[in-house]
Amino acid sequence: MDFLIRAGVCALAMVAALVSGAPALADQITAVRFGVHDDYTRVVIESDRPMDFRAFTLSDPAARVVIALPGARWSVPGLENGQGRGHGLVGGFRFDPSGQTPRLILELNETAVVREEFTLAPGEGGHRMVIDLAASGEASFTQASGFPEQHQTMTQLVHHAAQVSYVPPSCEAIRVVIDPGHGGRDPGAPGRFGGAPEKTVALNAGLALRDALLATGRYEVIMTRDTDVFLELNERIQIAQGAEADLFISLHADASPSGSSARGAAVYTLSDHGLSRARSRAITEGDWFLSSDTRPQEVNNLLLDMSLQEKRNQSLMFADMLLNSASSVGPLFRSAPLERGFYVLLDSQVPAILFEMGFLTNETDSRNLNDPAFLRRLMGATADSIDSYFQRCGGGEPRRTVVASGGVADPASR
Repeated sequence: MDFLIRAGVCALAMVAALVSGAPALADQITAVRFGVHDDYTRVVIESDRPMDFRAFTLSDPAARVVIALPGARWSVPGLENGQGRGHGLVGGFRFDPSGQTPRLILELNETAVVREEFTLAPGEGGHRMVIDLAASGEASFTQASGFPEQHQTMTQLVHHAAQVSYVPPSCEAIRVVIDPGHGGRDPGAPGRFGGAPEKTVALNAGLALRDALLATGRYEVIMTRDTDVFLELNERIQIAQGAEADLFISLHADASPSGSSARGAAVYTLSDHGLSRARSRAITEGDWFLSSDTRPQEVNNLLLDMSLQEKRNQSLMFADMLLNSASSVGPLFRSAPLERGFYVLLDSQVPAILFEMGFLTNETDSRNLNDPAFLRRLMGATADSIDSYFQRCGGGEPRRTVVASGGVADPASR
């Protein structure tokens, strides 16, 4: 099931996804200027060396011009955040370094077409790339817009995939993957104050969350493990992919090297560095929709970037809901989501969080996490946050459930 079509994608440009480790010899963009004329707006991009570029318009989710700049790096004094105001037909611009092809995105005030694009030798400044934009009617703009190459096919794909707002998964089967951390020969953090080690706490919490979700009749629940077995981190991701999951929750208990002062729950989502790792993993290991020999690699890369950013947006949305619910049961270590590059969060499509339920190095937290009644309350609050996240699906009908152990799901139960 294609995540892009099921989930929808907010925008083509991945503003928040930063690429780590830009090439040392990357061409530097040093200035962006605009000139307003009677019948066109001129966009001038300066760079320290001659650069290849390609400009095209896209209509969904809003009218914009995308200028692909292979190998470019942003270095404009005074605009270190890569964003600025436009003039004439251009309302604003932002530089997007994500993916293999960095790009400059121009948000249009009205529909327009690329009238001409060319380069100029350095004058008083650097090498110049020039794009002239002319106002156009809606029909002309729509006809001209789309990804370069295989224009019609890609335009149709974007029409279905790039929605202005999130479209929730089909309510026919909402699939939640619960991942109790560690297990088997990997105990995780050791037990303290007479309590169990992290692997046992995580499993007990996972089983409690499974029971709370199944009691609603709204979810198919997949457990990466429901016994004390060891799973490789990649196996946990593969279970979520194989289940075509709508949400992935990894359960853990923290430990503080500084002693007993740190306590409370925290929720982690994918960091910028983790996003780059997820992208590399998807390319090297393959994914649900990623590569297709029938469309240009540049388009595959753009689709992957779209999927990653939507995953991040949805993960953050759910993380906020989970923190709000968990705060009604116990204290929070941090009231806002934290970001890390945890391996279990690296799938390129499934919204995913890692839930540190408390600190085993804190006596109060440790006793709570080893108390079945407290775990039921905490996992009940977690189930409430899942209900809130999927509330756009309405009340839902009772669904069949899938409970898998060790990565093996029973196809007959689907």
